[in-house]
Amino acid sequence: MDYLHLVSKFDGKTIRLPIILESTHPHLQGRGYQLILDTGADTSALTAEFLTKHGYVKFQKSGTKKRTATGNVELLTCEIKGLSIARQFKVSKIKVDVLRGWDEHIVVGVIGMDILSRMTFILSHEYKKFMLSSHPVPALLKLFV
Repeated sequence: MDYLHLVSKFDGKTIRLPIILESTHPHLQGRGYQLILDTGADTSALTAEFLTKHGYVKFQKSGTKKRTATGNVELLTCEIKGLSIARQFKVSKIKVDVLRGWDEHIVVGVIGMDILSRMTFILSHEYKKFMLSSHPVPALLKLFV
């Protein structure tokens, strides 16, 4: 099936995908980092430290409160030039939420439904596999109709 762009194993807990952030500085590349898939997040988010390290310093108030695990909070946002996910999926010029106080150094945020809704993804705990595709998956029509 040639439309299966990314099929990977996962540990049954979290799905981490490698990302490359398009930096504001041509000589900087945000390589070697990962984002966690978060289907409960409306918006993708990156840590303030990661963004700053790659030249993004203009954070703005979002103007709305979001429900998080710690309660309703108003997050800052930042517009990034682009992001490459798993070396196969490119997202251009997108607003992301800004996370503060994140302890991880390799995992620098989450991929939310703002990006995931543009793709097809299938998760099988039984087979410990995750599939992500930006192409339609015709075989799914039989399951959902």
